[in-house]
Amino acid sequence: MNSSATPKSPQHAPSIAVWSWILYDFASTIFSVSILSYFFPLWLGDELGAGANLFNYITAASMVLVALTAPAFGAVADLRQRRRIYLIVFTILAIVSTAGLSFSGTVVAAAALFIAANFAYQSAQVFYNALLPSVSPERGTGRVSGYGVAAGYVGTIFALLLITPFVTSPNEIQSLLGTLGGWIRTTSALNSNAFLPTAALYLLFSLPSFFFVSDQRIHAPLPLSLEAIYRGVHSTISNARTYPGLGPFLLSTILYTDAASTTVVNMSLYGREVFAMEQSEIRNLLLFSTVFAAVGATGFGFITDHLGPKRTLFIILITWLAAILLAAVAATPWMLLLAGPVVGIALGATWTVSRAMLVALSPAEKLGEFFGFYALAGRLSAVTGPLITAILLTIFEDLGSTGYRLAVAALALMVVLALILLLRVPDVRP
Repeated sequence: MNSSATPKSPQHAPSIAVWSWILYDFASTIFSVSILSYFFPLWLGDELGAGANLFNYITAASMVLVALTAPAFGAVADLRQRRRIYLIVFTILAIVSTAGLSFSGTVVAAAALFIAANFAYQSAQVFYNALLPSVSPERGTGRVSGYGVAAGYVGTIFALLLITPFVTSPNEIQSLLGTLGGWIRTTSALNSNAFLPTAALYLLFSLPSFFFVSDQRIHAPLPLSLEAIYRGVHSTISNARTYPGLGPFLLSTILYTDAASTTVVNMSLYGREVFAMEQSEIRNLLLFSTVFAAVGATGFGFITDHLGPKRTLFIILITWLAAILLAAVAATPWMLLLAGPVVGIALGATWTVSRAMLVALSPAEKLGEFFGFYALAGRLSAVTGPLITAILLTIFEDLGSTGYRLAVAALALMVVLALILLLRVPDVRP
């Protein structure tokens, strides 16, 4: 995987490239909140009759596929020195699969389309993250990363406000759209009305990134072959010790994103199962938390550029500990609402700082491959987190809501282990 040319730093990117990159985070988070956190889990559980454990199992299954392919995809991006085209392909696949959910009425079909959509969405993130150095020179990696994450959470608020009426007021929306609203359900499975609008918004706000995001070369493109891809991946694994801090950081990432991802995908169900919250209350909880996530993403972007990613990540993991424990012991819905902003701040800051940390640890010519391993670490956590939660929910099924509390409390141990591993990562900056 050695380049034939001396690696060079990316050149200053035009503002339209930077804002197009940021807008993609806005677009992809519309998918995330609709399919991973809110409408799909409630549709699968309330309207198709599947349990919370099935949602966690199929989430884990989709993440297994990502874990098996992400490093190879990153290596492809490094060999060909092209990331944007792969971003486009996987984004379109995610959009098509999401739209397909609107026309599926069985648990099997819904599970298959969800796995395809989440696999494509998560794979697109490998190439999206690897484009960060191309748009951040002279602007601050932490700052640009933070703007992207903040835009994503603004996208969450936008999605909840715009898509929710398709679910809560389908007759009015159908009347407003006229013949274009013939696909809207008005009597049953109303959460499925969210899927076509989600796909449309995901596409609309992704389009600028398809055309304007800088995709700068660090070296000349190299021949692409399956052997070269996996030889490069194997070489990186074999020589992992030559990249100081990479191993401990990736192991730490598995643990803290385990806690973060599992918290996100279970937030709606936790509110429903433990506190019997109505759907409108759950939506308000997500909106309330999301406002603070945008604040955390932006604020911690500046903090990262000032303190460095390692110190900032320590602060964030301590915040996660407080958020998880508060959610686990909450006795009333208002206490869960109090935990929401803490979760939001920690969540927004996590993705901001993690990307900046990996850029700091990565050689420029291996950035795509390193982000592939970063995706692998994140997806392994996304497999183990929901899987462990599903197993704990099954074991503690007879305990009712207490079992769910125990499953959430177990996430705190993962954060503690992540903090210990982070001590071995050097204090470097992008």
